[in-house]
Amino acid sequence: MKIIEARKAETTIKRPDGRIDIGIHPKIDYFTPGLFAQMQKAMMDAGRGEVISYRNIEAVVEMEESDYQTRCTRCGKQIDTRTAKHQREWTRFGGSKVQVDAHYCDGCFSLLRSIGAGERTELEERAGYVPSYELTTKTDF
Repeated sequence: MKIIEARKAETTIKRPDGRIDIGIHPKIDYFTPGLFAQMQKAMMDAGRGEVISYRNIEAVVEMEESDYQTRCTRCGKQIDTRTAKHQREWTRFGGSKVQVDAHYCDGCFSLLRSIGAGERTELEERAGYVPSYELTTKTDF
């Protein structure tokens, strides 16, 4: 992925003399409500004006061919995410359960779809499975 224009944050400030300034923040590229509240308090305490609003401007990027390449979740074969079959599945990340896109090559997708056909297919099992918090390896004490 090639970044054409970086992410930035625009602020609107009402100065003590009544003038309205709209500009790009020189150091912060993304505001959250908490960070914005801190900035409002700091500007008021310093007597530099009232921060009225902010707007986060997303980056402009150009996708390269390698950004679309991944591996089949089941067999590891190199596939293109634009044309590959995929579904949402659960995984654990940092102690939380999150949904991810699992990509499959045509052969694995048709195989998983045909296993258990008429009842609950292997693809449906994979989509509903949530890994447990228990360790998968034994620790030596």
